[in-house]
Amino acid sequence: MRHKSVPPSLMTRMAARVAARCLTVLVLGWGCATGALFAQDNQDNNAAVPNAPAPLPQGGLQIRSVSAYAVYYSNFLPNGGFAAAGTTNLPSELGAGGSVEFDWTKFTERSTFSLTYTPSYTGYVRNSSLNALNHALSLTTSRKIAPQWTFGFSAAGALTSLQESQFAPTALGNVAGALATFNDLAAALLTGNFANNPQLGALLNSSPLAQSPISNLLYGQRMFTSSAHASLSYSYSPRLSVTFSGGAARSQHVDDQALGVGNVPLIPNTTSGNATVNVSYSLSPLTQIGGTVSSSRTSSLIYDGYTTTSLATLGRTLAGRWVVQVHGGVGVTNAVREANAIVSAKPGPAIGGSLTYKTLSHTFLGSYDRAVSDTYGLGASTSSAANAAWQWRHRGSSWWLASSFGWQQLQGNVLADLSGWNSTVGLNRAIGAHFVLLTQYSHLTYSRGLQAAAHTSQDSVRASIEWTHHPALQ
Repeated sequence: MRHKSVPPSLMTRMAARVAARCLTVLVLGWGCATGALFAQDNQDNNAAVPNAPAPLPQGGLQIRSVSAYAVYYSNFLPNGGFAAAGTTNLPSELGAGGSVEFDWTKFTERSTFSLTYTPSYTGYVRNSSLNALNHALSLTTSRKIAPQWTFGFSAAGALTSLQESQFAPTALGNVAGALATFNDLAAALLTGNFANNPQLGALLNSSPLAQSPISNLLYGQRMFTSSAHASLSYSYSPRLSVTFSGGAARSQHVDDQALGVGNVPLIPNTTSGNATVNVSYSLSPLTQIGGTVSSSRTSSLIYDGYTTTSLATLGRTLAGRWVVQVHGGVGVTNAVREANAIVSAKPGPAIGGSLTYKTLSHTFLGSYDRAVSDTYGLGASTSSAANAAWQWRHRGSSWWLASSFGWQQLQGNVLADLSGWNSTVGLNRAIGAHFVLLTQYSHLTYSRGLQAAAHTSQDSVRASIEWTHHPALQ
């Protein structure tokens, strides 16, 4: 059997084709491998890029954290409430407790859902009859029901004690500790755009609770707070949007026979509701203007009345690190019922603003507001509040600092001459991948009456060991 010889030119062409195909396979394989490596590198590097979008959190039901703590109070205030202001030389107290945070989240392109429930228990050495089980619940959800329409709803409730509230995370503190780039934070604060960071949106859109240094001064040692809020936003264009919103809130004293007859609140309960219309317009990617008209009603045993406020707002991003917002306008109150309070019906100024600063290591948020009424139903003619939160942490470092500050003052009549402030600073360290050691110091001060005739202060220190579901080192 004879084989035909293959021409040399044909053998050369076949060898060239085989070599070309092999080279193609090698190039494609190398490209896929290096592409995967580059993708991984980009994911790692994005964590250090200031404007990289934050990754979406893992959805579903999970235990977010478990903590155990020991706490020391310089002078224990077992009765709390209005009657406690001015009491001095109360004995110090030691306590211990723990908490568990349950989290259920789901984020999609059209909707967000976040549910958090945190039970905690604290026991005391000298005042064991005051051992308390506390609860905190927060629900936030939103859905794009049409290309230009977005519906949002949030609700929250908390059963807490005076001592536990000193270490409760504040709204600004939660935002300062969230994983967010400067662009995400600026877009959220100025335009309400949470597309790149829905978790940040869940924090900023959560239903507000009565969270001030003087809350327990009014409602007593144990208090329950709850609120609900709904909104409907219409985006007329990428620059212009209109938001209709409304909500209700309830704060009340919780009776406890173990607290004795001294636990008498100034206000047993307060109920309020509000409705708001907000128009926002982007002059440029860095500048936002808007206007807000809101009406609310607050009712308690002392005061019942309406408050209407009109505000103009201006917000601007500066130097890629700062977000400045200011607002000003006028507010007027109309009393329906007054008891031991004489509230002026004349219009008064309503002003405020906020300042945000963010870099890779620092996050600072501060705000100030002055209103023509109060949210407690005391019948105050003015209510001023200042809040701040700061967190400092080098990326990859196991140490970080976190602090918060809150101040509020009510003025206008004898009952409403109240003020208080609470500051907390903490030094924290990650131990391994999922454990954190937290140390916190808190100072609380109450004042009531003209020229702070009655004054009470308390210092507290708490040390905690916490397990977190998400890696502690970032």
